[in-house]
Amino acid sequence: MGRALRIGLYSPYFGATFGGGEKYLARCARALRDAFPQHLVELIGPVPPDRDRYARTLNVDLSGIELGSTNRRVTPAHRWLNRVSVLRPLRNYALGLQASRLTRGYDLFVGMAYAIPVRCAAPRGVVLCQFPYQIRSREDLAGYQLIVVQSEYVRSWVRRRWERDAAVVYPPIDAPAADPDWQAKRPIILSVGRFIGHGHSKRQDLMVESFRRLLAQGLEGWELHLVGSVHRDAMHAGYYERVRDLARGLPVTLHSDASYSEVQALYRQASLYWHAAGFGVDADSDPAALEHFGMTTAEAMAHGVVPVAIGRGGQVEVVHSGYDGYLWQEPGELEALTLELADQPGLRRRLGEAARETSKNFSPERFAARMLQTLGGVVRELEDLRTPAPHSAG
Repeated sequence: MGRALRIGLYSPYFGATFGGGEKYLARCARALRDAFPQHLVELIGPVPPDRDRYARTLNVDLSGIELGSTNRRVTPAHRWLNRVSVLRPLRNYALGLQASRLTRGYDLFVGMAYAIPVRCAAPRGVVLCQFPYQIRSREDLAGYQLIVVQSEYVRSWVRRRWERDAAVVYPPIDAPAADPDWQAKRPIILSVGRFIGHGHSKRQDLMVESFRRLLAQGLEGWELHLVGSVHRDAMHAGYYERVRDLARGLPVTLHSDASYSEVQALYRQASLYWHAAGFGVDADSDPAALEHFGMTTAEAMAHGVVPVAIGRGGQVEVVHSGYDGYLWQEPGELEALTLELADQPGLRRRLGEAARETSKNFSPERFAARMLQTLGGVVRELEDLRTPAPHSAG
């Protein structure tokens, strides 16, 4: 048996951000660790690791997985660079260089890509592509033999921008083992997503305005709950406060930086789930601003919450309009569909039951099996290279 392989999984956001991409990376690390316990698996981000916080926030068992960082500590200079938008390209360039040097220490480097190019010098490289950035040259991807994406939507843009194909591995979602308690459902509309004002914005501002119009149209007894981590760096400064001001005086609750248990409790109580990321975006000029998949939509569906989601990007691979929820294109359609569902508890129950069944396509078990089917061959190939040939008798 050859020496243990070193498998590194890296994201320039891991530990600094807790979203769907970070959960995807952590679940990938867990799948590799479970399948290949003889090898070292390490998760790396830009900030000093906090194992308890990662496990608690992402709901992923990280035992047996090493945690690393490209920075020993976060200094005032780091925080200042994050706040100054004009210096963001410089910060991203520095992060990319750090990670590129890091790749040399691994046999297999699995890098999560969104907007920061990282060149791979490991013997084998895999890109977990959240969305393909514009590459300067094909050399940027030369060290990567495999590209993995979260949806057919992202796959189409990998083909368009990188002229490469990719394997689709849908993200895993947290789903309760028991069926929803339908009697516990309340007249709550829920949306979960980071409070960010630019780029991949979840458009909580639009949702508050639509809810205001619904109340004016006679919607009674319903509440809107918006859940997510708050980002206050340069480009997002003031967005959370703007949403809060829009919601003043309305039955709207903002749950900033909510814990995992708080989010799960809201999923159990909610009846409808709204998603608006990508509204108003030119899909050709800014395709990354559309939802790449829709993990929170699928998580809500696992709890029997009926999605009313924008019919763009990866959402169309999650929600089948009229069967397990509805898709919309304009806010007026979102509002009309919501009124219809609010008035028909029987319809909500039927769609909620179908949503629960659809969510099983995105179970952690299916994710692990598909990810190992995709990456397992790369690991076994490296094992063969590290195993010395037996000596012949003579």
